[in-house]
Amino acid sequence: MDFSWPFRGAPTDGVIGVDAHGRIDYANPAATAMFGYAKGALVGRMIETLVPQCSSDRHAKLRSALTTADPEKAASAKLRLVRARHSDGHDFPMQLMLRRNDSSGRYFVFMLPVEEATGLGHRPAGLPGDPTHLPGPERLRKDLADLLADRAACEGSIWVILTELEQLAQYRATEETRHAEMLALACATRLRSVQGRHIRLYRAGENRFAFLVVLPRPHQPPERALAALGTALMEPLRIGPNLLHLDAGVGYACRPNDGIGAEALLANAALALQASLENRKSPVAYDHGLRSQVEHRNRVLLNLRHAIAQDQFELHYQPQVDLATGEVVALEALLRWRHPDWGLLMPADFMDVLGDSVLSLQVGEWVLREACRQVAAWNRDLARPLTIAVNIFPRQFDRKILPALVSTVLKETGLPPNLLDIEITEDTALAHVSDAAETLAALRVLGVGLVLDDFGTGYASLASLARHPVHKLKIDKSFVSGLTRGPACRAILESMQRMAAALGIETVVEGVETEETAGMMREFGFDIGQGYLWSRPLDRATCAVALGLPTPG
Repeated sequence: MDFSWPFRGAPTDGVIGVDAHGRIDYANPAATAMFGYAKGALVGRMIETLVPQCSSDRHAKLRSALTTADPEKAASAKLRLVRARHSDGHDFPMQLMLRRNDSSGRYFVFMLPVEEATGLGHRPAGLPGDPTHLPGPERLRKDLADLLADRAACEGSIWVILTELEQLAQYRATEETRHAEMLALACATRLRSVQGRHIRLYRAGENRFAFLVVLPRPHQPPERALAALGTALMEPLRIGPNLLHLDAGVGYACRPNDGIGAEALLANAALALQASLENRKSPVAYDHGLRSQVEHRNRVLLNLRHAIAQDQFELHYQPQVDLATGEVVALEALLRWRHPDWGLLMPADFMDVLGDSVLSLQVGEWVLREACRQVAAWNRDLARPLTIAVNIFPRQFDRKILPALVSTVLKETGLPPNLLDIEITEDTALAHVSDAAETLAALRVLGVGLVLDDFGTGYASLASLARHPVHKLKIDKSFVSGLTRGPACRAILESMQRMAAALGIETVVEGVETEETAGMMREFGFDIGQGYLWSRPLDRATCAVALGLPTPG
């Protein structure tokens, strides 16, 4: 008989098997310990042995429903909160779920204990419909406020530890509600193992749990709690025949260091958690720099909205030069922000904030349209038309957005498709791996050039080439600057060029600043160079003059 259960991964889960007559014929060690019996002592007893008098009527009705196999009455998959009887005679709360084998009449009881009100705070109902029955966010705030008002507790350290589990959000979005609830219950069961006399677990949100930790010494770090939490998260949960590895962020904050009020302390822990989620899930302790970063991002974001409304963005253009002839063959459009108070801002000052915002769709569309319009106008007066290279924001790289936008802009501006290069970083392509091939294929049909930007710095350069055929590789400037530090970068550059040549892909190498470097790039066989040797990025008017045009188009 298979005793497995999709959410039975935690060692505190108890499992009892009961035959068609109500006799226990299996009990795992966790169940035996839960009821206070010696190993093997439960087998052969009637299930009523474990039912207290106060629950006997309810138990009889449930047994009758299970015996008749009436699915409406039995509700065997329903999570229940009941009371059970210990071997010493006292009763205690537990959560259980039943599963019945219709052919044999045998059923299994899957159980875990629910703690009574002890230690930190009481145990009121948590989130509405929460299967974990943990105290919820309101109780977390109340208990934290009480601790902060307790003079004895404040003589030591009071910590808030938040953890957020990605799998809970994923299950809620893709699985039945019942499965998500059972996963939440399994996670709560696992995290209960972290609790102790001075550590209390709470449900802080749908995907989030919290611990309040009280330590006796000021500034004492919660090392044991964090270590226990790391151990609990490291152990996979069993999902049917598979193992689910938990993926969680952990952020924590302390009083007296990180705020004196409950709301401030919780907010600081939340900032640390967000930093953890953005930083490969490593635990992060709050520091004042995190709040400064958030305030800076919020300030930049607010000003970005004004920048769009007030046309504060402009494009600068950096030439790309044929290494063999020295002739300018293309321009790269580079975004600048001319702020009325902050001056001319480089991408490093705002691009991270813009790239994460939905505003990047609007700005990216403006960049593409303006770059194509300007170069189409310049090309009408040039003997040899120039290609324009435009960088794409990650949010734009969508098969429902980018191909249609490019097609529309080309028609509006009259720029031939073969004179537009769309630059996409490896990381952007990998982040949209599910539909990247379809997006690139649609762009290829339009006839535009596809450039893999910052080549060599992403997670899977060679895999990107195999999966997403492109027209050009743009070699990151870090390899050129590394030539002075040893032979490694030289070997890498030479191998990149040979690989591109074998694949029939053109190459653009960035960061060329000296004639010596340009000569080396020619020696390696690269096609196009870009860097300060030829020109810094130029504003529209200066670029027009450099191209031999008397006035900007």
